[in-house]
Order: sequence, then C-alpha cells, then structure tokens
Amino acid sequence: MVQFKLANVLLQLPEHLRCYPQMLYRASGAVDFQEEDGSLAFEGRVDFLTYFNAFSAAKWRRYAAVDAVRLHLELAGDPCDILLLGIEEGVVDTKDAPGIDQVGSVSLIKTEVHPKQLVVPEHFEGSAEYAVYDVDVPVDGMTLVGFALISKGATALRNASWFTDVPVGRVRDIRIAIATTTFKNEKYILPNIEMIQRDVLGSDDAVADALHLFVVDNGRTLDADALSNENITVIPNANEGGSAGFARGMMAALDADEPFTHVLLMDDDVRISPESIIRTYNLLALATSEYMDAFVNGAMLEMERPQKQFEDVSHVRTNGVYRRLKGDLFMDTLVDVAMNELIDVEVPQAYGAWWYSCIPLSVVRKNGLPLPLFVRCDDVEYGMRTQPTYMTMNGICVWHASFTQKFRAPVDCYQYIRNYLIMNALHGISNEALFLARADRTLQLYLRSMAYETAELIVAGLEDYLKGPEWLMEVSGEEVLKANNAKAERLMPLAEALANGVAEHPDLAEPILGFAPDTDLVRDDQAAWPLLRLWRTVPYDRHLLPDALIRDEAATAYYGGYTVLSPDQVAKRILVACDRDCQNAHVRVMDRRRWGQIRKRWAQARADHKAKGGEVALAYREALSKLTGIDYWRQHLEGMLR
Repeated sequence: MVQFKLANVLLQLPEHLRCYPQMLYRASGAVDFQEEDGSLAFEGRVDFLTYFNAFSAAKWRRYAAVDAVRLHLELAGDPCDILLLGIEEGVVDTKDAPGIDQVGSVSLIKTEVHPKQLVVPEHFEGSAEYAVYDVDVPVDGMTLVGFALISKGATALRNASWFTDVPVGRVRDIRIAIATTTFKNEKYILPNIEMIQRDVLGSDDAVADALHLFVVDNGRTLDADALSNENITVIPNANEGGSAGFARGMMAALDADEPFTHVLLMDDDVRISPESIIRTYNLLALATSEYMDAFVNGAMLEMERPQKQFEDVSHVRTNGVYRRLKGDLFMDTLVDVAMNELIDVEVPQAYGAWWYSCIPLSVVRKNGLPLPLFVRCDDVEYGMRTQPTYMTMNGICVWHASFTQKFRAPVDCYQYIRNYLIMNALHGISNEALFLARADRTLQLYLRSMAYETAELIVAGLEDYLKGPEWLMEVSGEEVLKANNAKAERLMPLAEALANGVAEHPDLAEPILGFAPDTDLVRDDQAAWPLLRLWRTVPYDRHLLPDALIRDEAATAYYGGYTVLSPDQVAKRILVACDRDCQNAHVRVMDRRRWGQIRKRWAQARADHKAKGGEVALAYREALSKLTGIDYWRQHLEGMLR
C-alpha cells in the first residue's frame, strides 16, 4: 500500500478572495498566513468545512471508490482541539436548489445545514515544534467532511491535506497536456504561465512530473523562445479562433514524444487555482473503470463576484437552448457548497465549456479535433459528438469575467446561428424547425427595437450556413469575424453617441440631445415589465404604423443579448441603446427601408433552407471526418500563416 494525496488544504487566500475568506475557512478570531513556512496562525476557532477545503466524500466514493480517508495536519504553538465535521447524505435536498433563471447576490437556498460532529475531538497538547497528526476520517454516508480547530491561545497549521492508502497498482499513469489558447492577452496569460510554473510544476505534488503546458499563441505576440522550457512550449499559431487554438493544442499533445493521456483545455482570460490542476490529476489517477474515460470539467466562478459559481456543466435542449444544470450557487455559503456536489451532471446531451475541460486523448484519437467554427459552439459540438460522462468537484474551477455585459452580436448572433445549425446538421440534437422558429422570433424582437445591424448578422448566419462545408473549410474565420465586427453596432460614450446621432440625423437633434437614460430599465436585476410576455407575442412593430403615429422622441433600450421592452418605447422614432451602467450607447433611428430589406433577406434565406436544407445537412455530415481531421487542420493553419 502507498499513501496517495487526494487534496491539499489551502491556507493562503489569493488576492482576489481577500473579501471572501469563507471559501477557504471561517474564523472566529485573528488569522495570519506566514509566508516563510506556509503556515496559518490563528486564534479561537477556524473551520475548514468550505468550498476549497472540505473533502468531497460523496464524489470521491462515486468517481474513485475512495472510502477510507485520513486527514494530515502539522500543528505548532498553543493547545487546540481537532474536530471532524460532516454533512450527511440526505440533509440537503436538490429540490431546494435555486432555479436556473433566479437572480440574486447571495445564496438563494432557504434551507440551512448544521454540520454533524463525527467523532470525539482529538487534542493537540501544544508544542514549540510542529507535531504531525494523521486522523482517520469517517466518510461513509457523508456528502462532505471537514474539520475545525479550536485554539486555547495561538496555534499554527501547515501542510494540511486529505489522503488515502491504495495498492501500488491502483494508481493510473496519468500525463496531462494543458492546452491554453491566447490572443494578445498578455495580462492574463503571462501570470498564468508563471503560476503554473511556480505552483504546479514547482510543487511537491505528483502532477508536477506529469504535466506539460502548451500555450497556443494565436496573436503571435509572445516571446516563444524566452517563455518555453522543458515543461512549457509556446506555439505561434494562425488566428483562426479558439477552436483552432484548441485544435492546435490537441495536435501538440498527440504529436509529443511524451505519452500524454489527457489534454486540459483552458481559456487564457481566467484566473486559475493551482489546486484545481492538482485535484484533476489526483482524481484521474484513481478513477474507477466506470469513469476512466470521463471528462473533468471545472466550474466557472465570476471574477466580479468571485464567490458566485455561474456554471460547471450544461446541456442542450431540443428547442436549441443551452441550459446550465445548476442555478447560481454562492461558494461562501455552506448549503450551496453541499448542493453543488449533489446536483447530478450526468445527463443526456451534456457539454462542458472549454474554460477548463480535461479530455482523454483516447477520445480525441477516436472522435477527432474540434470543428473549424472559430468561436461559439465548438465546445458544445464536441460534447454532442463525443457524448462524454462528466466529473465535477468542489475546488476544481477557474474565475472568468461574467457574461452579463459581454454581448457581441458578431459572436452571439452570427456565430451562434451558423454554428448551431452546423452542429444540429451533424448530430440532430434539436428540432430544427423549432430552432428556426426561435430565430424568427429573435429577429423580430431585434427589428422591433431597430437593432438593424444585429438583425442583419442573424440573417448572415443562416445564409453562410447554407454555403456548406466546402465554404467553411476554405474561409478565414478571422476575416469573417473582422467583417462582421465592422458591420455591428458600436458602443461609444453616451455623450459621443448622442453627438454622432445628431451628425447623422440633424433633423432629430432636439430629441437626441434632450435624451436622458432610464437607468432602471437596464439595470442588472431589472424585473420584466408585467405585460412583457404578452407584448412579445403581439405582432406590434413601429415600422407597421403610419408616420402620423410615430413620435420624434427618444427612449432607452438595452444594448445586450436580449431586448427589454417598456411602454415608453412604443411608437418612438429614436431608441438609445445603453449598456448596464448607461455610460456607453448607440443611437438607433427608425429606417423603414432597411427594415424591409432585412425581412426580405430573411425570407429568402428561409426559402433557400426549405429548398436545400436537407442536402446541406447531409454535406456537413459527409465532411465531418475531414473537417475534424489532423490533415485538414494542419493544412488549414499552415495556409493561414502564409
């Protein structure tokens, strides 16, 4: 038998969690991390039954059949008691989980949990030197187990971890290639490279000898020679989007002399916890045969509210909607930490986003590389193609900027429509007629709110889908995105936007310059206007009204991924589309001619789809192996670099 570490107990708060220590520990007295020996000095009670430091007993039993666990502690200073705590299975009911569409800034779960003391506390007598305690932990029937220390004065803790004993042959030989894709984003990628080098590759954990970092530089702005070493390789790459970057990273892992077993796909614009990579390796090393080929997906927590978990695994519904499997959970709250472990992520048509997704290379060899979709839907399509089982666990995560203010019509409209239709042609996961009916409705809502540029990008998404796989294989994704960016609405500071609107429409100078934004309409937690659902079903459109009923006045609209309707917008010629803070905007003025042209283009695209949609879908299916093959990707990327 050998000792195998399962997880470290984190003692040092990262800078971005300074206001959320409850994600690591809950302390009743003073705590102070000591850099010189990596210890946490504390007074009073400090409780480690938290998101990062609780042991995920139910998950470890499920994924790795681990049912005998010990807690390693090294203590010095004044006497303290060691309490083992746990949350039993059945105490938290998933029926109490927050709804997917609920909005809140703190936990939405009404139930409270009270940890159970598992055994009689052990006692540390106090010592000037560090004393080692290895404590048996009862995990049977537990969702989470943790521990608390109660000091009689001032005590220090270091080198704490959870471990188990396993037969030598039980530990699988796991080797992970991290593939992270970056595009002129040095402020994130350089600290991430440094962190992985220092805290993972430079650690004493087993993963340090089983890891290589491939940085795929789509912007070709990094100093590859200076940053590369025996553990890190920077690869200059053509800017064909995230899908190309991840494809290139997969190819590097497949081509390497080192026999990698997994590739860990990771965005560049994330904050990483080194412990997430360590736990991913440990989990894979002990996974049972049932989970040997499972993907490990890390959760996304929001940078702006770093205690808030946005998503770990999602799924695709038959109407073409992507849906998270969990509502917002707050990882500074114990009931949410327990709920996060209990909600089942093993569902049909599941996918894990590629901000952090660890994939067996055997799956890549069998199913191929990503589709050349540039961005949007590449990770979703890969999930639909491979139909994996997903493993998730508290403490395996990254922090990523929230998506609430990141609406980009070229990506969220054009890329989404085009790429989703390609995915559905390949895998038939959704009712295409229903999906296009939703697209009809979305187009109508954007036209109602005079977002002509956005509506045109929806139309272009369908038109380009119908061009088929040969066009997709030859086109430069970068050039397509650049062209679409040039066509999209451009937000600018509000005063500048109003001045620009006057320059384009001098006859409307008075109402434009007199505009004052309705900040309540666009705020993040704005509840829908009570008649909103009814109004969306009514075929109202200002373009159908006679000029006599149109008022030369300006109203606020929301510039974002959906339209916020209000009575104030009715029959007004001008809408000023504002961001959440009303600091930036774009002036929209009614244009009946443009409205009619867009509707005509959409009708033609729908007719073309009806006439040859089956033929186009078949062509995509027949081209799948080529589109996802190494030969195609190598030739395509080399061609784009010339």
